[in-house]
Amino acid sequence: MLSVTNLEVVYNRIARVLNGVSLTVGEGETVALLGPNGAGKSTLLRVITGLLGIHDGAITKGRMTLGGQDLLGMKPEAIVRAGVVQVMEGRRIFVDLSVEDNLLAGAHSRSDNVGPALQEVYDQFPRLAERRRQLAGYLSGGEQQMLAISRAMLAQPKLLLLDEPSLGLSPLMTQEVGKLVRNIQQRGISILLVEQNAAMALNLASRGYVLESGRVVLDGASQSLLEDSDFKEFYLGQGHGSAGGARNFREVKHYRRRRRWLS
Repeated sequence: MLSVTNLEVVYNRIARVLNGVSLTVGEGETVALLGPNGAGKSTLLRVITGLLGIHDGAITKGRMTLGGQDLLGMKPEAIVRAGVVQVMEGRRIFVDLSVEDNLLAGAHSRSDNVGPALQEVYDQFPRLAERRRQLAGYLSGGEQQMLAISRAMLAQPKLLLLDEPSLGLSPLMTQEVGKLVRNIQQRGISILLVEQNAAMALNLASRGYVLESGRVVLDGASQSLLEDSDFKEFYLGQGHGSAGGARNFREVKHYRRRRRWLS
């Protein structure tokens, strides 16, 4: 499915943000992309979606393919037609449009009858059906996230990019997002999940990559990462005197000892 090989990216011809990043997402696989703020996660998503140029970024090295098709140099709309769809951080719904118009916006590239797919969304989320004629800006944060993901699904993605889907949500709504991701997985859709909540992401994904300072510093099966002592300390806040309990990356600000992978 998605293959990124030795990718290097600079901004404004000076600042190198990605330095030799390689990762893969298999057919029907969910892969977590983890790392602190400033690690390069958003830059990688911009490369995948073709939006790097509008942020004054440039690819200086590397290759990226989707199902063998070269994506580098393709326009964003062509990448969407190839099957790559992103749910951006902060949801980015059209707040001045109705719930239904938001959903139809996601289906603009389809040539078939969108009615059955729209009804499927309403069956899954009765709250969206109840408010289909209301402005999307009046939905709660959790409802907006469900709308954003549902809108992306109406674009019939082969690869779905989820950028911080639990950001700003209550624990209950975070669980609902997890259930929705599980539902998408059952349809055989590949997912690249960027998430600050490491425990949630790895419980949904089969594999994970840890990105720091523009490099992949750790990768492996989700269970092996969850059991790794350094990963637990630096990214889950567990071990070495910690009181325990999973934390997200934003809460990890001080390191008690040097990471093994930086030695």
